[in-house]
Amino acid sequence: MERTGRRFIITGLQVVLTALAYGFTAWISLHFAYLPDKSSLIWLPAGVALGATYWLGYRVGLIGSGLGVAITVWFTWHNGLLALLSAFPVMLQPALAVALLRTLSVDPRLRHIRDVLLFVAIAAATAVISPLLNALLRVPFGIVKLEHLSLTVLHRWMGDLMGHLILGGLLLVWWNNWRMRKRDYALLTLLGTLSSASVWLMFYLAQSYVLPAPPTVILLPALIAATIWYQQRGTTLVFLITAVSLGVDVAHWLPISPIPFEALVFGWFFVLVAFLTLLIVSVYVMQAHDYARQLEQSYQQIYAILENAPTVAMQMYDEQGRILFWNKASERFYGYTAEEAIGKTLSQLIWGEEEEQIYLEMLREVARTGQPAPLQEWEVHTRDGEKRVVLSSLFPVQIGTETRFICADIDITERKRLEQRLFQVEKMESIGRLAGGVAHDFNNLLTAIIGFAELAQQRLAPDHPAHAELERIIHAGEKAANLVRQLLGFARRQIVQPRPVAVNTVVEELLPLLQRTLGENIRIETHLTDADTTVHIDPAQMEQIVMNLVLNARDAMVNRGGGVLTIETRRVMPSPEEIQQEPDIQPIEHVCLVVKDNGEGIPPDVLPHIFEPFYSTKGLGNTGMGLATVYGIVKQNKGYIRVETRYGVPDSGTTFLVCLPAV
Repeated sequence: MERTGRRFIITGLQVVLTALAYGFTAWISLHFAYLPDKSSLIWLPAGVALGATYWLGYRVGLIGSGLGVAITVWFTWHNGLLALLSAFPVMLQPALAVALLRTLSVDPRLRHIRDVLLFVAIAAATAVISPLLNALLRVPFGIVKLEHLSLTVLHRWMGDLMGHLILGGLLLVWWNNWRMRKRDYALLTLLGTLSSASVWLMFYLAQSYVLPAPPTVILLPALIAATIWYQQRGTTLVFLITAVSLGVDVAHWLPISPIPFEALVFGWFFVLVAFLTLLIVSVYVMQAHDYARQLEQSYQQIYAILENAPTVAMQMYDEQGRILFWNKASERFYGYTAEEAIGKTLSQLIWGEEEEQIYLEMLREVARTGQPAPLQEWEVHTRDGEKRVVLSSLFPVQIGTETRFICADIDITERKRLEQRLFQVEKMESIGRLAGGVAHDFNNLLTAIIGFAELAQQRLAPDHPAHAELERIIHAGEKAANLVRQLLGFARRQIVQPRPVAVNTVVEELLPLLQRTLGENIRIETHLTDADTTVHIDPAQMEQIVMNLVLNARDAMVNRGGGVLTIETRRVMPSPEEIQQEPDIQPIEHVCLVVKDNGEGIPPDVLPHIFEPFYSTKGLGNTGMGLATVYGIVKQNKGYIRVETRYGVPDSGTTFLVCLPAV
């Protein structure tokens, strides 16, 4: 109920304001009237009725306009009946005009040629309703003589049409589109003032120098400027000021010197044609501005996308391979800023002349075919000397008559490393399966060889000449059996009996044996954690791990004549990166055995092969099964192993980390 009352009050206020606006513009237009029946060539209230009805609705617009015309007629002729009757034609005219505008879907902002032409056509067609009916109503009251009826209807139609176009068009265009900057309002005010001054100068020249027609060309500069700078809004506003100025000057000059009817009609046609023409021009200017703005926005969007792509290094090149664009990802990845890179070639930044020639050949081929180049992997070096691998996509774009090349680089260095590690793991798995199968069959053969050799030895006297040869066969078989056990350990197929084992205890118990094995030139340092180091493993396997890693460290320090071997234990939590790289790693705490030497380190070409069985760089007499056995035991017990080495750096040596799940 309260909401209904508030809506009723608001509607009432809108009706009153519409009536006041209609009456005020009628008072202005009546000053421009030059016929005895108060006919005016610029009847602004028609535009008020159109705009109010379109934006405020039929109820407000029609009732407000009817009330406004009734008040205007009463104060002009003091005739109540005429005032009442005059309201209905005035209300009918905007009702029909608005209905046609909405039915034909005319955009009130007049943003298209169709909208402009339909708006003018509807105004011209509906503007005859009120002039015709009201002129006929005034004949019985003696206001319009019957012999002057056609002239009165023509004048009133011209006035209503001008009101529809000038003020009605302004209300349609500006109603929901009034926001502008302060300097824009000031500039439009200046243009309006210039147009008003031009009207006065036009009439002054026409009257002072007895020109055949007013020099209307004086009006064009201000009107054209408003159209170009502010399109529909500028056109409608400055034309309203121009039309009002024309009416004021007509009212001013009529008592001084009668203006010929032909001159008035010429001025009216000038305003009509100029308004229609410049309104159409404003549509094209607005569309050009919109296109330029959209083009600029598209450019900014594309530039922002290319510039801010977080993981794709984007560049643009000319046909000589010079850099024209270098985004932020390129700056981060290659280490060169855009200012440093633009204008240079890639050979001056990230690779050598040989790669540059290959790249230029690719550019020429892409320019010739117009097709993107196949994906290419490049090894590049960044500003700080780091070697990286990128996956590069190259494609051409046509900018005017010139061909430019867009290159998108993705850093795949880590992926290549992961691929290499995955390949290594798969290779080790394949070798393990092969080694396990061979070892199993070979173990069966060894059992037969050793067994029959022992039987033969038992049947011979100790002093028999073949007794010693059989002893050598048995000894060689036992060494082969030990090798088979190592192979089975690598292949994770040996029979084990895992139980909780403290790594610290295993290390401490082996220390005396380790010291005797290493000799006097190698000193052992231990840093054992105070935390619990219990893991679930076969004790013999744990001892194998320690012994093999220590012996491997000893061999790495032999050429130096000795050194320091460090054994540590730690309790750590695997990092998310380690868990992601190794699917077998459990996200729980691990106990790590760290064995570090200060030898020469492992060469880069040897490092990928250190866990392969039978791979050794230590010459004859070494089976190459030590690290392979450690690898197999660690994997069998769901642990992981890491190697850290710096080849060629004095005293850096190699560090092995064997990590097993803590109990």
